[in-house]
Amino acid sequence: MVNENDQPYRPDFFPIAQPGARDLQRPTFGRSQDIRGGNVKHVRSVAWSCDGRRVATGGEFKELLVWDTKLNLEARASTSLPSSSKTSVHNGHVGSIAWSPVDPNILVSGDKGSSAGGVIAVWDVSNRSSPVATFKIPGDVLHISFHPSGRHFAVVCPQRNKDEVFFYWLTTIDGEEKWARRDDIALGGALMDLGAEEINSLRFTNSGKLVCAVSNDGSINAWIYPSQLQMQEEPNEELPEPRIVESGPSTTPSTPKILAEEPAETHKSREGSREGSPENNRDDKDTAEEDTDMNGEENSKPAEAEEPSEPKKNNQADPQEEEDKKPVNVEQSGDVEMAESAQDPEPIPTRSTAPSRQPTPPVPSSEPAKPAEKKKARQLQRFRHAVCHSASLLSLAFDPQGKYLAVGGQDALLSMFDSRDWICERTFDICTSAIRHIAFSHDGEFIALGGDDTYIAIVSVYTGALVAKLPVYGMVSSIAWHPKTNWLAYSYSGKVASPIWHIVHQET
Repeated sequence: MVNENDQPYRPDFFPIAQPGARDLQRPTFGRSQDIRGGNVKHVRSVAWSCDGRRVATGGEFKELLVWDTKLNLEARASTSLPSSSKTSVHNGHVGSIAWSPVDPNILVSGDKGSSAGGVIAVWDVSNRSSPVATFKIPGDVLHISFHPSGRHFAVVCPQRNKDEVFFYWLTTIDGEEKWARRDDIALGGALMDLGAEEINSLRFTNSGKLVCAVSNDGSINAWIYPSQLQMQEEPNEELPEPRIVESGPSTTPSTPKILAEEPAETHKSREGSREGSPENNRDDKDTAEEDTDMNGEENSKPAEAEEPSEPKKNNQADPQEEEDKKPVNVEQSGDVEMAESAQDPEPIPTRSTAPSRQPTPPVPSSEPAKPAEKKKARQLQRFRHAVCHSASLLSLAFDPQGKYLAVGGQDALLSMFDSRDWICERTFDICTSAIRHIAFSHDGEFIALGGDDTYIAIVSVYTGALVAKLPVYGMVSSIAWHPKTNWLAYSYSGKVASPIWHIVHQET
């Protein structure tokens, strides 16, 4: 490790920002401490609890350990989650972990690298037998970030087209507080707008009102995050449009036609009412034959004088007249239309030459009703979008004091933005390769950078001086500062004999 306290004069050197001008000693960092034992494979992630008493490490083979700092961080100081007698809930290596910023017992872990999908587990380390809640997502877990209130957290899930962010919160269900996924809001997926095709890092602001992310197009994006339940969008219900049926010339008033198949019985009954019953058809046929015979006889025989008929008695009634006076039984004859027209004749309407164009109402379907569609989640409202780098941005961090927003990317540059106006105040050209991890110290004095370089750089935020270089022998996989003192924990993936992670302390 190299301490570089004596810096040559530079144009951006401000004496008022030096530690001596602020009654501070020149910072120096000692040699890093190697933590061995407990882990089986490489350590993928490291995180401190909010009180600084525990350190959580996630590794390969579904390994998740919690270390107690009071026991000098030896092998006996680590315990596994869940307990060794139970099977892990994760499917792949634990690549992302995060502690609650307000509760030192709440830990969230996520895995990746499994074809079965990712698993998010919420743990209460005071009861290590099983997680408090588990959630499955369709892809890997790239990043986990907690809300400052400790009641919300976000998970970044890489997708083929556009990455998606899932939000979870602590809500009341059946009178009991439980962790659940938020279905009222969404970020990413196929509906995300320009500038965030891939989300490489995501953080909540110190106030919790915004959620910020960096993407591959070199942009910083911010969305307004609602802490309360939002009204969901109603699904678009498209009603079937009425069909226009063109019919030919009609002799009856036009009426809406329903294009539906009629039952066979109804069709037969209508034909019967229109043509008459079989008995009436047979009587009509016999009557027609008798009329034909009588006409033939009348034409062949000469006309004869009519004989005077005998006078009818007053008391006797003609049976034919009585038969005619009887009411017609419409049901027996079956000729409904003819009977009604004979009793109450109506004028025949004029023939219409124009085709009838009437809207046909939708035919009622006999299929069972479909279940109601699920309401759509609302996309978060974009607050700001700024392209600040020409290369992909890979890391993002907020100053604990709320002054700066730092981003680093593929171009090996670290940019420091004012968190209020989003104006770039300073750029650090210290690294030579991609910057994948950024972390501020608890007092905001230092910032640690790590990535593809062979070292981790610790830089003074106010002076821009390189305070220390921590040598590494592989790509840096995680960086985390202690929440109350300047201790830096980090891990990297390299060719080492045994899995280890490291802690470096500030001496002065």
